[in-house]
Amino acid sequence: MPRASRTYSILTTAMLSTMSIIFEIIPSFRVPWGMKIDLVGTMWVLAYFLYGLREALSVSLITTIFILGYSPTTFIGAFMKLIATLPMFLVPAGLMHLRVISERSSRVFGNLHMMAAVCALAISVRLIITFVVNLYWAIPLFWGVTPDVVLDRFGGALLLFVYVANMNLLQGIVDMVIPWVLAYKFRLSRYFGTW
Repeated sequence: MPRASRTYSILTTAMLSTMSIIFEIIPSFRVPWGMKIDLVGTMWVLAYFLYGLREALSVSLITTIFILGYSPTTFIGAFMKLIATLPMFLVPAGLMHLRVISERSSRVFGNLHMMAAVCALAISVRLIITFVVNLYWAIPLFWGVTPDVVLDRFGGALLLFVYVANMNLLQGIVDMVIPWVLAYKFRLSRYFGTW
């Protein structure tokens, strides 16, 4: 696949960022401290599948900047969206960089078994990160309490983990499955992909 021109990269970054921002604006299910189940991150992962890591990072950063200014959860919501979604494309990119995945093309993710394994690992990383960041930073800051109070209100670390994990598991599946279907079942990676 030929490498994209700078103009093409700017155009695709702008389009995917715009779609991501539209998904941010559309009403969706939101929990009391701000997390929501949405399609924002699907465009970040789709950017990775189609154009690689640099484009995925660009789309995610542009969307995060928008969330900072737009969302009622301000920097907490923006940071949590970023920190929760980054593993969804950084884990596959890291596996390629470490040569765990030897093929250096997005085509490798078209294989359902490969994608299932990568998705499971990415979601596992997401669950651990979001639990820790929610416990020690996001929920305490949003509620104005200490982590001990958060644990007390949720009935302990295990119940908090289950609660955070349930939402992040669902969001992680959404973030991976929709872009995978678009990229590989609808063949967007074949017609528009550049790596």
